[in-house]
Amino acid sequence: MPQPAPAASAAPASSPGSTRLDPSLLRIVAQGLVPATSASDVAEAVRRQLAVQGQQVSAVPHALLSRTTGTRIPDVERAFADGQLVRSWPMRGTVHVTTAEDHHWLREALVHRYENGMSKGTSWLGLTEADIDRAGETALALIAAEGPLPRARLISAWEEAGLLGSGDGQDSSEVVSGRRRHLIARLHWQGVLVQGPRAANEHLVVDASALPGSETGPGGSGGSARGSDGHRAALAEIARRYATSHGPVTAADLARWTTLPVGQAAQALEDAVEMTNAVDYAADEPDAAARGLVPLTRARVGEGTRGALTVTGAGGSASPSARERGSTLYLRADLPDLLAVSWRQARATLFLASFDELHVGYKDRSCLTDEAGERLICPGANGMFRPLLVDRGRVVAVRPVGQGLIWDPAARRSARLEADVERAVRRMEKRLAGRA
Repeated sequence: MPQPAPAASAAPASSPGSTRLDPSLLRIVAQGLVPATSASDVAEAVRRQLAVQGQQVSAVPHALLSRTTGTRIPDVERAFADGQLVRSWPMRGTVHVTTAEDHHWLREALVHRYENGMSKGTSWLGLTEADIDRAGETALALIAAEGPLPRARLISAWEEAGLLGSGDGQDSSEVVSGRRRHLIARLHWQGVLVQGPRAANEHLVVDASALPGSETGPGGSGGSARGSDGHRAALAEIARRYATSHGPVTAADLARWTTLPVGQAAQALEDAVEMTNAVDYAADEPDAAARGLVPLTRARVGEGTRGALTVTGAGGSASPSARERGSTLYLRADLPDLLAVSWRQARATLFLASFDELHVGYKDRSCLTDEAGERLICPGANGMFRPLLVDRGRVVAVRPVGQGLIWDPAARRSARLEADVERAVRRMEKRLAGRA
Protein backbone atom coordinates (compact mmCIF):
# COMPACT_ATOMS: atom_id res chain seq x y z
CA MET A 1 0.00 0.00 0.00
CA PRO A 2 1.55 3.33 -0.97
CA GLN A 3 2.60 5.45 1.98
CA PRO A 4 0.21 8.27 2.88
CA ALA A 5 1.24 11.86 3.08
CA PRO A 6 2.96 12.99 6.32
CA ALA A 7 0.60 13.79 9.16
CA ALA A 8 0.83 17.54 8.78
CA SER A 9 -0.46 17.46 5.20
CA ALA A 10 -2.69 14.38 5.35
CA ALA A 11 -5.86 16.06 6.58
CA PRO A 12 -7.09 17.50 3.27
CA ALA A 13 -7.06 14.05 1.66
CA SER A 14 -8.61 12.32 4.64
CA SER A 15 -10.87 14.81 6.35
CA PRO A 16 -14.53 14.04 7.09
CA GLY A 17 -16.67 14.03 3.97
CA SER A 18 -13.75 13.41 1.60
CA THR A 19 -13.95 10.55 -0.88
CA ARG A 20 -10.19 10.07 -0.51
CA LEU A 21 -9.39 8.31 2.71
CA ASP A 22 -6.24 7.70 4.74
CA PRO A 23 -5.81 3.89 4.98
CA SER A 24 -4.07 4.08 8.35
CA LEU A 25 -6.93 5.99 9.97
CA LEU A 26 -9.44 3.63 8.39
CA ARG A 27 -7.57 0.68 9.89
CA ILE A 28 -7.54 2.29 13.33
CA VAL A 29 -11.32 2.63 13.18
CA ALA A 30 -11.85 -0.90 11.84
CA GLN A 31 -9.60 -2.31 14.57
CA GLY A 32 -11.97 -1.09 17.28
CA LEU A 33 -9.48 1.48 18.58
CA VAL A 34 -12.00 4.34 18.70
CA PRO A 35 -15.20 4.58 20.78
CA ALA A 36 -17.48 4.20 17.74
CA THR A 37 -16.15 0.69 17.04
CA SER A 38 -14.84 -0.48 20.41
CA ALA A 39 -16.46 -3.53 21.98
CA SER A 40 -18.29 -3.61 25.28
CA ASP A 41 -16.46 -6.74 26.49
CA VAL A 42 -13.19 -8.50 25.72
CA ALA A 43 -14.73 -11.67 24.26
CA GLU A 44 -16.68 -9.58 21.76
CA ALA A 45 -13.51 -7.70 20.81
CA VAL A 46 -11.81 -11.01 19.99
CA ARG A 47 -14.84 -12.37 18.15
CA ARG A 48 -14.89 -9.37 15.83
CA GLN A 49 -11.24 -9.86 14.93
CA LEU A 50 -11.57 -13.68 14.79
CA ALA A 51 -8.02 -14.09 16.08
CA VAL A 52 -5.75 -11.75 18.05
CA GLN A 53 -1.99 -12.23 18.22
CA GLY A 54 -1.21 -13.92 21.54
CA GLN A 55 2.47 -14.80 21.35
CA GLN A 56 3.40 -12.64 24.35
CA VAL A 57 1.11 -13.51 27.25
CA SER A 58 1.63 -10.19 29.04
CA ALA A 59 0.65 -8.22 25.92
CA VAL A 60 -2.78 -9.86 25.49
CA PRO A 61 -4.62 -7.80 28.15
CA HIS A 62 -3.16 -4.60 26.69
CA ALA A 63 -4.42 -5.49 23.19
CA LEU A 64 -7.90 -6.38 24.46
CA LEU A 65 -8.32 -3.35 26.72
CA SER A 66 -7.31 -1.12 23.79
CA ARG A 67 -10.33 -2.42 21.86
CA THR A 68 -12.92 -2.23 24.61
CA THR A 69 -14.66 0.48 26.60
CA GLY A 70 -15.07 0.32 30.35
CA THR A 71 -13.24 -2.99 30.81
CA ARG A 72 -10.53 -3.85 33.32
CA ILE A 73 -7.94 -6.57 33.89
CA PRO A 74 -10.37 -8.75 35.91
CA ASP A 75 -12.62 -8.82 32.83
CA VAL A 76 -9.79 -10.29 30.79
CA GLU A 77 -9.01 -12.86 33.49
CA ARG A 78 -12.68 -13.80 33.74
CA ALA A 79 -13.08 -14.28 29.97
CA PHE A 80 -10.32 -16.90 30.01
CA ALA A 81 -11.39 -18.46 33.32
CA ASP A 82 -14.99 -18.86 32.12
CA GLY A 83 -13.89 -20.46 28.87
CA GLN A 84 -15.03 -17.62 26.62
CA LEU A 85 -11.50 -17.11 25.29
CA VAL A 86 -8.72 -19.60 24.56
CA ARG A 87 -5.12 -19.40 23.42
CA SER A 88 -3.65 -21.78 20.86
CA TRP A 89 -2.06 -22.18 17.42
CA PRO A 90 -5.16 -22.01 15.19
CA MET A 91 -3.34 -20.56 12.19
CA ARG A 92 0.02 -19.51 10.77
CA GLY A 93 1.93 -21.59 13.31
CA THR A 94 1.68 -18.58 15.62
CA VAL A 95 -0.07 -18.29 18.97
CA HIS A 96 -3.41 -16.47 18.78
CA VAL A 97 -6.34 -15.83 21.08
CA THR A 98 -9.79 -16.76 19.76
CA THR A 99 -13.24 -17.26 21.23
CA ALA A 100 -14.04 -20.83 22.23
CA GLU A 101 -16.71 -20.95 19.51
CA ASP A 102 -14.26 -20.06 16.76
CA HIS A 103 -11.28 -22.17 17.78
CA HIS A 104 -11.95 -25.58 16.24
CA TRP A 105 -13.45 -24.57 12.91
CA LEU A 106 -10.72 -21.95 12.32
CA ARG A 107 -7.99 -24.42 13.23
CA GLU A 108 -9.49 -27.10 11.00
CA ALA A 109 -9.86 -24.73 8.03
CA LEU A 110 -6.17 -23.77 8.05
CA VAL A 111 -4.26 -26.66 9.61
CA HIS A 112 -3.44 -28.12 6.18
CA ARG A 113 -1.14 -25.14 5.59
CA TYR A 114 1.40 -26.53 8.07
CA GLU A 115 0.67 -30.26 8.29
CA ASN A 116 3.78 -31.15 6.31
CA GLY A 117 5.92 -29.04 8.59
CA MET A 118 4.40 -30.72 11.63
CA SER A 119 5.13 -34.20 10.28
CA LYS A 120 8.71 -33.29 9.37
CA GLY A 121 9.25 -31.82 12.82
CA THR A 122 7.94 -34.98 14.45
CA SER A 123 10.34 -37.16 12.45
CA TRP A 124 13.33 -34.88 12.90
CA LEU A 125 12.90 -35.00 16.67
CA GLY A 126 12.79 -38.79 16.67
CA LEU A 127 9.13 -38.95 17.63
CA THR A 128 6.47 -41.18 16.10
CA GLU A 129 2.74 -40.75 15.64
CA ALA A 130 2.32 -43.26 18.46
CA ASP A 131 4.37 -40.96 20.69
CA ILE A 132 2.08 -38.05 19.79
CA ASP A 133 -0.98 -40.12 20.68
CA ARG A 134 0.58 -41.22 23.97
CA ALA A 135 1.49 -37.62 24.85
CA GLY A 136 -2.13 -36.60 24.23
CA GLU A 137 -3.49 -39.46 26.34
CA THR A 138 -1.07 -38.60 29.16
CA ALA A 139 -2.08 -34.94 29.07
CA LEU A 140 -5.82 -35.62 29.04
CA ALA A 141 -5.60 -38.12 31.89
CA LEU A 142 -3.65 -35.63 33.98
CA ILE A 143 -6.09 -32.80 33.22
CA ALA A 144 -8.99 -35.05 34.19
CA ALA A 145 -7.29 -35.80 37.50
CA GLU A 146 -5.84 -32.39 38.38
CA GLY A 147 -7.67 -29.79 36.28
CA PRO A 148 -5.98 -27.07 34.19
CA LEU A 149 -2.23 -27.65 34.06
CA PRO A 150 0.80 -25.37 34.14
CA ARG A 151 3.12 -26.17 31.27
CA ALA A 152 5.85 -27.35 33.67
CA ARG A 153 3.52 -29.97 35.17
CA LEU A 154 2.63 -31.29 31.73
CA ILE A 155 6.26 -31.48 30.66
CA SER A 156 7.13 -33.30 33.87
CA ALA A 157 4.45 -35.92 33.12
CA TRP A 158 5.82 -36.43 29.60
CA GLU A 159 9.31 -36.75 30.98
CA GLU A 160 8.14 -39.43 33.40
CA ALA A 161 6.48 -41.23 30.49
CA GLY A 162 9.78 -41.27 28.58
CA LEU A 163 8.53 -39.04 25.78
CA LEU A 164 11.19 -36.35 26.02
CA GLY A 165 14.36 -38.43 26.01
CA SER A 166 15.67 -41.94 25.79
CA GLY A 167 16.62 -41.96 29.46
CA ASP A 168 20.25 -42.85 28.75
CA GLY A 169 21.38 -39.24 28.60
CA GLN A 170 22.30 -39.49 24.93
CA ASP A 171 19.73 -37.01 23.67
CA SER A 172 21.04 -33.45 23.31
CA SER A 173 19.43 -30.60 25.22
CA GLU A 174 18.36 -29.20 21.85
CA VAL A 175 16.41 -32.35 21.02
CA VAL A 176 14.81 -32.55 24.46
CA SER A 177 13.80 -28.89 24.35
CA GLY A 178 12.52 -29.33 20.80
CA ARG A 179 10.37 -32.28 21.83
CA ARG A 180 8.80 -30.24 24.63
CA ARG A 181 7.82 -27.44 22.28
CA HIS A 182 6.74 -29.77 19.51
CA LEU A 183 4.48 -31.94 21.66
CA ILE A 184 2.73 -28.91 23.09
CA ALA A 185 2.25 -27.22 19.73
CA ARG A 186 1.34 -30.43 17.88
CA LEU A 187 -1.42 -31.32 20.34
CA HIS A 188 -2.80 -27.80 20.06
CA TRP A 189 -2.68 -27.96 16.26
CA GLN A 190 -4.55 -31.26 16.32
CA GLY A 191 -7.24 -29.85 18.59
CA VAL A 192 -6.43 -32.07 21.58
CA LEU A 193 -5.28 -29.31 23.92
CA VAL A 194 -5.89 -25.60 24.27
CA GLN A 195 -4.88 -22.96 26.81
CA GLY A 196 -7.45 -21.26 28.97
CA PRO A 197 -7.36 -19.81 32.51
CA ARG A 198 -4.50 -17.47 33.33
CA ALA A 199 -2.20 -18.10 36.28
CA ALA A 200 0.69 -15.72 36.90
CA ASN A 201 2.11 -15.07 33.44
CA GLU A 202 0.91 -18.20 31.66
CA HIS A 203 -2.29 -19.76 30.39
CA LEU A 204 -3.05 -23.19 31.83
CA VAL A 205 -3.53 -26.16 29.49
CA VAL A 206 -7.01 -27.69 29.28
CA ASP A 207 -8.88 -30.33 27.29
CA ALA A 208 -9.97 -28.88 23.93
CA SER A 209 -12.77 -31.41 23.45
CA ALA A 210 -15.07 -29.28 25.60
CA LEU A 211 -15.02 -26.50 22.99
CA PRO A 212 -17.72 -26.30 20.30
CA GLY A 213 -16.84 -28.60 17.41
CA SER A 214 -15.93 -27.48 13.91
CA GLU A 215 -19.39 -28.49 12.66
CA THR A 216 -20.83 -25.53 14.57
CA GLY A 217 -18.81 -23.13 12.41
CA PRO A 218 -19.62 -21.58 9.02
CA GLY A 219 -18.92 -24.85 7.17
CA GLY A 220 -21.86 -26.53 8.87
CA SER A 221 -22.19 -30.24 9.62
CA GLY A 222 -19.40 -31.15 7.21
CA GLY A 223 -16.86 -29.14 9.17
CA SER A 224 -14.36 -26.77 7.60
CA ALA A 225 -11.35 -28.88 6.62
CA ARG A 226 -9.80 -28.61 3.17
CA GLY A 227 -11.66 -30.92 0.82
CA SER A 228 -14.91 -30.71 2.77
CA ASP A 229 -18.09 -29.10 1.45
CA GLY A 230 -17.78 -26.40 4.10
CA HIS A 231 -14.18 -25.34 3.42
CA ARG A 232 -15.00 -22.52 1.02
CA ALA A 233 -17.64 -21.12 3.37
CA ALA A 234 -15.12 -21.23 6.22
CA LEU A 235 -12.54 -19.32 4.19
CA ALA A 236 -15.17 -16.73 3.24
CA GLU A 237 -16.00 -16.22 6.92
CA ILE A 238 -12.31 -15.85 7.77
CA ALA A 239 -12.02 -13.24 5.00
CA ARG A 240 -15.17 -11.46 6.19
CA ARG A 241 -13.98 -11.13 9.77
CA TYR A 242 -10.51 -10.11 8.70
CA ALA A 243 -11.71 -7.45 6.26
CA THR A 244 -14.26 -5.96 8.66
CA SER A 245 -11.80 -5.79 11.56
CA HIS A 246 -8.59 -4.96 9.68
CA GLY A 247 -9.68 -3.27 6.44
CA PRO A 248 -8.70 -1.82 4.14
CA VAL A 249 -6.76 -4.97 3.22
CA THR A 250 -5.54 -6.69 0.09
CA ALA A 251 -5.49 -10.37 -0.79
CA ALA A 252 -1.77 -10.32 0.02
CA ASP A 253 -2.56 -9.08 3.54
CA LEU A 254 -5.05 -11.90 4.10
CA ALA A 255 -2.62 -14.43 2.62
CA ARG A 256 0.05 -13.34 5.04
CA TRP A 257 -2.38 -13.40 7.99
CA THR A 258 -3.56 -16.94 7.25
CA THR A 259 -0.72 -18.40 5.09
CA LEU A 260 -3.28 -19.12 2.35
CA PRO A 261 -2.04 -18.75 -1.25
CA VAL A 262 -2.74 -15.24 -2.55
CA GLY A 263 -5.14 -16.51 -5.20
CA GLN A 264 -7.18 -18.40 -2.64
CA ALA A 265 -7.19 -15.39 -0.33
CA ALA A 266 -8.46 -13.21 -3.18
CA GLN A 267 -11.28 -15.65 -3.89
CA ALA A 268 -12.19 -15.78 -0.21
CA LEU A 269 -12.45 -11.99 -0.09
CA GLU A 270 -14.67 -11.94 -3.17
CA ASP A 271 -16.83 -14.68 -1.63
CA ALA A 272 -17.06 -12.56 1.53
CA VAL A 273 -18.18 -9.52 -0.48
CA GLU A 274 -20.88 -11.56 -2.19
CA MET A 275 -21.95 -13.17 1.08
CA THR A 276 -22.22 -9.93 3.07
CA ASN A 277 -24.13 -8.11 0.35
CA ALA A 278 -26.69 -10.89 0.11
CA VAL A 279 -27.68 -10.64 3.79
CA ASP A 280 -29.78 -7.94 5.44
CA TYR A 281 -27.95 -7.95 8.73
CA ALA A 282 -29.85 -4.96 10.08
CA ALA A 283 -33.17 -6.81 9.74
CA ASP A 284 -31.93 -9.80 11.74
CA GLU A 285 -29.53 -8.20 14.20
CA PRO A 286 -30.47 -4.96 15.98
CA ASP A 287 -26.82 -4.25 16.81
CA ALA A 288 -25.42 -5.68 13.58
CA ALA A 289 -23.18 -2.74 12.68
CA ALA A 290 -21.78 -2.52 16.21
CA ARG A 291 -20.83 -6.21 15.97
CA GLY A 292 -19.20 -5.84 12.57
CA LEU A 293 -22.03 -7.58 10.72
CA VAL A 294 -22.01 -5.26 7.73
CA PRO A 295 -21.55 -5.48 3.97
CA LEU A 296 -18.06 -5.28 2.52
CA THR A 297 -16.99 -2.99 -0.27
CA ARG A 298 -13.94 -2.51 -2.47
CA ALA A 299 -11.52 0.38 -2.77
CA ARG A 300 -8.47 1.34 -4.76
CA VAL A 301 -5.53 3.63 -4.22
CA GLY A 302 -6.34 6.90 -5.96
CA GLU A 303 -3.84 8.30 -8.40
CA GLY A 304 -2.01 11.36 -7.16
CA THR A 305 -3.43 11.09 -3.65
CA ARG A 306 -0.23 9.94 -1.93
CA GLY A 307 -1.71 6.77 -0.48
CA ALA A 308 -5.30 7.89 0.08
CA LEU A 309 -8.07 5.52 -0.99
CA THR A 310 -11.04 5.98 -3.25
CA VAL A 311 -14.01 3.71 -2.57
CA THR A 312 -15.00 2.10 -5.85
CA GLY A 313 -18.57 1.29 -4.97
CA ALA A 314 -20.74 -1.10 -3.02
CA GLY A 315 -19.87 -4.75 -2.88
CA GLY A 316 -22.55 -5.50 -5.41
CA SER A 317 -20.57 -3.80 -8.17
CA ALA A 318 -18.71 -5.86 -10.74
CA SER A 319 -15.97 -8.08 -9.37
CA PRO A 320 -12.43 -7.04 -10.21
CA SER A 321 -10.63 -9.01 -12.88
CA ALA A 322 -8.00 -11.55 -11.85
CA ARG A 323 -5.36 -8.97 -12.73
CA GLU A 324 -7.04 -6.26 -10.64
CA ARG A 325 -7.57 -8.41 -7.54
CA GLY A 326 -4.01 -7.95 -6.37
CA SER A 327 -4.45 -4.19 -6.02
CA THR A 328 -8.06 -4.21 -4.81
CA LEU A 329 -8.65 -3.33 -1.17
CA TYR A 330 -11.54 -4.63 0.92
CA LEU A 331 -13.20 -2.92 3.88
CA ARG A 332 -16.51 -2.69 5.66
CA ALA A 333 -18.88 -0.52 3.61
CA ASP A 334 -19.67 1.84 6.48
CA LEU A 335 -16.02 2.46 7.35
CA PRO A 336 -15.77 5.86 5.60
CA ASP A 337 -18.79 7.07 7.58
CA LEU A 338 -17.35 5.68 10.80
CA LEU A 339 -14.10 7.53 10.14
CA ALA A 340 -16.05 10.74 9.52
CA VAL A 341 -17.66 10.58 12.97
CA SER A 342 -14.43 9.36 14.62
CA TRP A 343 -12.03 11.72 12.90
CA ARG A 344 -10.47 13.21 16.04
CA GLN A 345 -10.30 9.91 17.92
CA ALA A 346 -8.68 8.12 14.97
CA ARG A 347 -5.97 10.78 14.81
CA ALA A 348 -5.43 10.76 18.57
CA THR A 349 -2.39 9.23 20.27
CA LEU A 350 -2.63 5.49 20.92
CA PHE A 351 -0.42 3.35 23.15
CA LEU A 352 -0.63 -0.17 21.74
CA ALA A 353 0.70 -3.53 22.87
CA SER A 354 3.63 -5.53 21.60
CA PHE A 355 2.46 -7.60 18.62
CA ASP A 356 -0.62 -5.42 18.23
CA GLU A 357 -2.80 -6.36 15.27
CA LEU A 358 -2.66 -2.79 13.93
CA HIS A 359 0.96 -3.55 13.11
CA VAL A 360 1.44 -7.33 12.80
CA GLY A 361 -1.93 -7.99 11.15
CA TYR A 362 -0.82 -6.95 7.67
CA LYS A 363 1.73 -7.74 5.00
CA ASP A 364 1.88 -4.12 3.87
CA ARG A 365 2.28 -1.76 6.84
CA SER A 366 3.69 1.22 4.95
CA CYS A 367 0.69 3.39 5.80
CA LEU A 368 1.59 2.99 9.49
CA THR A 369 5.38 3.26 9.42
CA ASP A 370 8.46 3.14 7.19
CA GLU A 371 11.51 0.88 7.16
CA ALA A 372 13.18 2.84 9.95
CA GLY A 373 10.03 2.49 12.04
CA GLU A 374 9.95 -1.25 11.39
CA ARG A 375 13.50 -1.56 12.70
CA LEU A 376 12.51 0.45 15.77
CA ILE A 377 9.55 -1.86 16.44
CA CYS A 378 11.55 -5.04 15.82
CA PRO A 379 15.23 -4.10 16.18
CA GLY A 380 16.61 -7.62 16.17
CA ALA A 381 14.62 -8.77 13.12
CA ASN A 382 13.86 -11.76 15.34
CA GLY A 383 10.08 -11.62 15.45
CA MET A 384 9.97 -9.87 18.82
CA PHE A 385 7.93 -6.66 18.61
CA ARG A 386 7.87 -3.69 20.97
CA PRO A 387 4.86 -1.74 22.29
CA LEU A 388 4.23 1.23 20.04
CA LEU A 389 2.88 4.76 20.11
CA VAL A 390 0.76 5.90 17.17
CA ASP A 391 -0.24 9.50 16.49
CA ARG A 392 -2.17 10.81 13.49
CA GLY A 393 -2.10 7.29 12.12
CA ARG A 394 1.71 6.94 12.14
CA VAL A 395 4.15 5.28 14.52
CA VAL A 396 5.98 7.98 16.49
CA ALA A 397 7.74 5.98 19.21
CA VAL A 398 8.12 2.61 20.89
CA ARG A 399 8.21 1.89 24.60
CA PRO A 400 10.08 -1.31 25.49
CA VAL A 401 9.39 -2.57 29.00
CA GLY A 402 11.90 -1.09 31.41
CA GLN A 403 13.51 1.20 28.82
CA GLY A 404 11.15 4.11 28.46
CA LEU A 405 10.29 5.91 25.25
CA ILE A 406 12.39 5.61 22.11
CA TRP A 407 11.28 8.14 19.53
CA ASP A 408 11.07 7.45 15.83
CA PRO A 409 13.62 9.82 14.19
CA ALA A 410 10.96 10.78 11.65
CA ALA A 411 8.45 11.86 14.32
CA ARG A 412 7.73 15.59 14.39
CA ARG A 413 8.16 16.06 18.12
CA SER A 414 6.34 18.94 19.72
CA ALA A 415 5.03 19.91 23.12
CA ARG A 416 1.59 18.69 22.01
CA LEU A 417 2.87 15.31 20.82
CA GLU A 418 5.03 14.68 23.88
CA ALA A 419 2.16 15.55 26.21
CA ASP A 420 -0.28 13.34 24.29
CA VAL A 421 2.16 10.41 24.28
CA GLU A 422 2.71 10.73 28.03
CA ARG A 423 -1.04 10.93 28.60
CA ALA A 424 -1.76 7.85 26.44
CA VAL A 425 0.88 5.79 28.24
CA ARG A 426 -0.30 6.86 31.68
CA ARG A 427 -3.93 6.13 30.85
CA MET A 428 -3.21 2.59 29.61
CA GLU A 429 -0.84 1.83 32.48
CA LYS A 430 -3.60 2.72 34.93
CA ARG A 431 -5.99 0.33 33.20
CA LEU A 432 -3.40 -2.46 33.14
CA ALA A 433 -2.71 -1.88 36.84
CA GLY A 434 -6.43 -2.05 37.63
CA ARG A 435 -6.62 1.59 38.70
CA ALA A 436 -8.97 2.72 35.93
